[in-house]
This record gives sequence, structure tokens and C-alpha cells, in this order.
Amino acid sequence: MKVHVVASLVFLSLISHGSLGLATEPSQADKQRQEELERRRIKAGQAESSETVTAVGIDERDCVEQARVKASRKTNQVLNRCNDQAREFYNCEIVSQRIVNYPSYITSVRGNGDYNESKSNEETCRSSAINEAERNALSNCSEKYGVSCIISARGEVTSARSYTRRRYFIMGPKELRHECLADASAAPESRYRYQCSVEVVAKADVR
Repeated sequence: MKVHVVASLVFLSLISHGSLGLATEPSQADKQRQEELERRRIKAGQAESSETVTAVGIDERDCVEQARVKASRKTNQVLNRCNDQAREFYNCEIVSQRIVNYPSYITSVRGNGDYNESKSNEETCRSSAINEAERNALSNCSEKYGVSCIISARGEVTSARSYTRRRYFIMGPKELRHECLADASAAPESRYRYQCSVEVVAKADVR
């Protein structure tokens, strides 16, 4: 009786070990899928997004406060960009909101104007280039500082020439063209004296 019991136990043990061996041996395709999954997980864990905002203020303290307010409005955008990279495995969080450019005196922002047309004259060429330079300077200044700006240096023509060219390059009548380039500068209103920047950073939370 004991012999039969022992034999049965040995038989069951062999079957069990054989079954386990078959179950724990992954296929090559499974290994590749697992490796790819691990690569994506590592990449997702490195997800990071940041944005730097610039602000102006009447004094240094006001500048930093305004920059932090602007930065706080950007947190959702920064988080969304980070989450797009990490979403499959992790969620992102804001890890820092720090001053990257401490308050300093405001600098003007330049704008360029370019005019190149036929059927005009030199006066139109010059005035058109200057107007475009001043518009661009105001636009660039407002985009950078986030406030209304004024012209700090009137537009000035830096290059002007007249030349003759065929209307269709290799054929057609020749026509006189005028080409002018101009520069201008703009700055925030005079009550603003300082500029500074704050950076918002989001990273994947891998804890």
C-alpha cells in the first residue's frame, strides 16, 4: 500500500513540475512585447514639460508677482503636454515654479519692416517699410511682456534701392521696383521699469 502511495506522489510531482515548466516559459513574442512595454514605461517616466513666461512690473517685487500670476495661468498647458508623454503609465505634476531671470531694467523690443513693390515710388517705399517696422515692434513687445507698448525708437530706413526686373522673371515687360528695409523699437509704458521671468516645470510622478 505504501509503495502505491509513494509511486502516486512521485507521478503527481512529475506532472506538476512538467506543467509548471511549460507555464513559466514565455514565448519569444511575449518577451518582445514585455521588453517594448518596459521601454515605453521608462520613456514615460522621463516625461517633462516646461514653459517660461516674462512679465513687467513697476518695481522688482511687483515684477516677480506678475510673473508668478502669468506662470500660474500656464500650469494646465504645461501639465497637459507632460501628460501626453506619460499618460500610459503615469500622471504628471508641477514640480517647480522658479525665477529664471531676476528683475532687471526693461529693454526695448525690435521690429522689422520690408517693402518690395512695383508701381510705387521711393517715398511710398520708405514710409511703408517704417510703418510695418513700428507695427511689428509694438506687436513683438506686447507678445513678450503681455502689456500695452509704445514706440521707443521711431522707424528708420536701413536700406533702400530701386532696380528693374521683368514682371515674370524671364519674360514679360520690365518694371521698376522699390525695395526698403526698416527697423523700429517698442517698450512697455514708462510706469513699468523692470522685467523678469518665471519657469514652470512639470514631470512624471513615478513614486
